[in-house]
Amino acid sequence: MSSYAAEGASPFVLEGTRRVYERPRPFRVEHIALDLDLDHPARSLAGEAELHFERSDPGATELALDAVAFEIEEVLLRAGRARPSRARWEYDGETLRVAVPSGVRAGAVRVRYRATPRRGMYFLAPDGEVPDRPIQIWTQCQDEDARHLFPCHDKPHVRQTFDVRVRVPRGLVALSNGERLSTASSERQGRFHFRMREAMPSYLFTLVAGSFVTLDGGKVGEVPLTYLVPPGREEDGRRTFARTPEMVALFGRLTGIDYPWSKYAQVVVSDFIFGGMENTSATTMYEHVLIDERAAIDITSEGLIAHELAHQWFGDLVTCRDWSHAWLNEGFATYLEHVWQEHAHGRDEYEHGLRGDLQAYLAEAEGRYCRPIVCQDYEVPIDIFDRHLYEKGGLVLHSLRLELGDEAFWEGTRRYLARHGAGEVETRDLQRAHESVHGRGLEGFFDQALLRPGHPRLAVELAYEAGALLVTVRQTLDGQGPTRERPFIVELELDVAERGARKPRRVVRRVEETTQTFVVPVAERPRYVVVDPRLRVIGSVRVKAPLDFLRDQLASAPTALGRTLAAAELARRDDLASIKALAECLARPREFWGVRATAAASLGTARSEAALEALLAARHTRHPKVRRAVIQALGEFRTKEAADALAEVVATDESYLVVASACRALGATRRPEAFDILVAALGRSSWAEVVRSGALAGLARLRDERATPLLIEETRYGRPNRSRRAAIAALAELAPTRTTRERLEELLDDADPYLRVDVVEALSSMGDAAARGALRARLGRDHDGRVRRRIREALRDLGGRGKRELKEVRAELDELRREHEQLKARLVRLEERGKPSPNKNQRSSP
Repeated sequence: MSSYAAEGASPFVLEGTRRVYERPRPFRVEHIALDLDLDHPARSLAGEAELHFERSDPGATELALDAVAFEIEEVLLRAGRARPSRARWEYDGETLRVAVPSGVRAGAVRVRYRATPRRGMYFLAPDGEVPDRPIQIWTQCQDEDARHLFPCHDKPHVRQTFDVRVRVPRGLVALSNGERLSTASSERQGRFHFRMREAMPSYLFTLVAGSFVTLDGGKVGEVPLTYLVPPGREEDGRRTFARTPEMVALFGRLTGIDYPWSKYAQVVVSDFIFGGMENTSATTMYEHVLIDERAAIDITSEGLIAHELAHQWFGDLVTCRDWSHAWLNEGFATYLEHVWQEHAHGRDEYEHGLRGDLQAYLAEAEGRYCRPIVCQDYEVPIDIFDRHLYEKGGLVLHSLRLELGDEAFWEGTRRYLARHGAGEVETRDLQRAHESVHGRGLEGFFDQALLRPGHPRLAVELAYEAGALLVTVRQTLDGQGPTRERPFIVELELDVAERGARKPRRVVRRVEETTQTFVVPVAERPRYVVVDPRLRVIGSVRVKAPLDFLRDQLASAPTALGRTLAAAELARRDDLASIKALAECLARPREFWGVRATAAASLGTARSEAALEALLAARHTRHPKVRRAVIQALGEFRTKEAADALAEVVATDESYLVVASACRALGATRRPEAFDILVAALGRSSWAEVVRSGALAGLARLRDERATPLLIEETRYGRPNRSRRAAIAALAELAPTRTTRERLEELLDDADPYLRVDVVEALSSMGDAAARGALRARLGRDHDGRVRRRIREALRDLGGRGKRELKEVRAELDELRREHEQLKARLVRLEERGKPSPNKNQRSSP
């Protein structure tokens, strides 16, 4: 078994992990009828589940159903059309095994039971510390948590229809999959009846109960759209979900299949443990999906809404056969986020989003672990719901679209859905569907992109010599196993801008060796060359090019992506001409915001006086996303001038995100006057607590020990969860002491799984091996797979020495680089003062 370790990253497969294979299905569950009585004060349910089944294996003798921590009161078996009778059954707390006589080809099992779910169903209520928490009940069954609510074959390869009758506390509105057939109420309860006529996997089951206002989103065709939001958030709900009908129409047109279910509801709940969940016909969203008027300046939930909607086709209509192929669900949903951006906001936004996904994937693959996208080595399925599954999965589809062309790509996707709709799929099904369109073999593409761990790591050097562009490509190999010494095969695209030509000429060269040099004939020295101009390479590409190439590319490349790539490469150059080019780019008001933001980040990296001057001049630019990038870059300068500018932004800017970035940057200046400003910012309310979180991060970067008790107080239960999480990270950064460790260990028992993950990461970052005991104890009782994975990684990392020491060495190196860059800036100024003024016939060299 390969450990999939990349250079700079730890192995993905942890000790003791076993390979997971698809589970047998000797009986097919065709339908589940549920009758549930929810007891909110007791956080429990009483239920009756009737499961209709058909035999697949003639020799099978028992029907095994997942059922965790039930009190089973009765199990009945109905063989064929006979009357139900008491069944022979065994139950070990996790699996209910019902004996089925060999002659029974079809029948039903009826289970009467009680449960207090530890996972899968969540009961919310106010308390003394959080008095404004609403009374709600909601489910979250992915990946395999339906088994905590009702007996089922809890794997994605089994689909069944549902009939749900539920009783909830009076005054609450209930929502489930499919059609609502009836409602009624008594003095104590509300009664609801739902029917899902199309089959779906158990992980897509949903049941929500709470006080909601239902907003009418109109219809797309005959499909009604509704948005269920908390009372008082109606305006925010309309603002947030306004473009849902357009998304439904777009995805139906692209896929060739109209929205496939009878309704589409989106319900907003509190304290949800994911951002969103694509339950068939009824998506659940976390509370921060709602955007208030001020947040809407530079925040949108369109990406999340498009992602969950896309799942109604990719994941719900066609479902991965087992979790190792879950990229077919998540990769498509992630990619269709970008397709929506392309449709609604243009190609520049599409490519900007893809580049962000590439950076997110590379950060995980080169910093945390590296694995193949299709992967069977995990403890629980949630282990593989990561940047490889989502972001890299989406990038594979983008690369496939470039490989095939738009028309062939969408036709292949339509065939994939048409062939496998209402069924289960694996990766080869998508491959075969695309191959059937044009007859091309795609085995090599799919093998390299999906079955092989890692990615190309290319260093591309450009030079001009006597009528030829020389392109030298060096590929760094990493990883382990049989692919260790085998280079990736890359179709490397180059856009060569020749003088006098109206547009760049595209050149494609195949890279398949560790080192290759290509000669591209040109009439004269090119103006610039854009390497990988469409993000076809799913990997890292570093470019070494003459500086005049990069500056001309920044000024003249026809795509925003091409100009962004130049701005990013110029971050590694600190000559005055390049600083000037970046400053001019930042000042262009009609330039795409992503290019300007990258230019601002590169100026921050330069840390020169000229860079600071350019950033200060741009701090009031109108576009809030550019303004935020400028503010972040100002945090690289530890000067009073930068700090004063940041303090002004904290006090006056209209954007929540810009103010939050200013708080972080102000702390990074290490100016003593920042302390009081950041403490005051802790009291400011904002969307998703972004300002308070920014102030907490700023206090950590300030390195002022007076902040320690403030950070500890902010971790207390009852403070907003987003700021609690920010305080945990800040505390570990500012005060990695025994007191901090002990406080973090207490928080390992918090109810919020996201917060527990943050606690584990904070303890790991501190590098204190004394935390291992508390982490082991939590591992033994934590039921959340995300938390368990992080604990296991932390225990591995804390088993050795040096993680904290490495972090400190990196900080010292960063400080040395900063001092070195300041000295270089002074030297450049001295050299400039000593030069004679150029006359009109003189030109500076590139």
